[in-house]
Amino acid sequence: MAKFDFNAISQPVLEITMPDKDHSRLRLTTPSTSLVERFGAASEELDEIFAKKDSSTIQQVYRLIAEILSCNLEFRKFTAEELKEYLSYDHIVAFVLAYMKFLADTKSAKN
Repeated sequence: MAKFDFNAISQPVLEITMPDKDHSRLRLTTPSTSLVERFGAASEELDEIFAKKDSSTIQQVYRLIAEILSCNLEFRKFTAEELKEYLSYDHIVAFVLAYMKFLADTKSAKN
């Protein structure tokens, strides 16, 4: 009988340290295609989103980042409300840049 184990597939990982009080470490994996597309669209408009100071749009950015951070090997889940407690605009921008590089490196490694 043939077998296939999804757990045997080596996944690219981005290791991050959170700015929370415990300096939690996470190993992020690549998310779904739809989440990558939404992330790409939001990252292009990040400066504009925060400049407008529209709370609902900023909330959407935090929700998106929470979804991305929830794609981790530790199976930890995040909420936008939780992230707003300790992720500033500068944290978001730095994370977006690092995550975009991770996705680009992952894509180029597959080609």
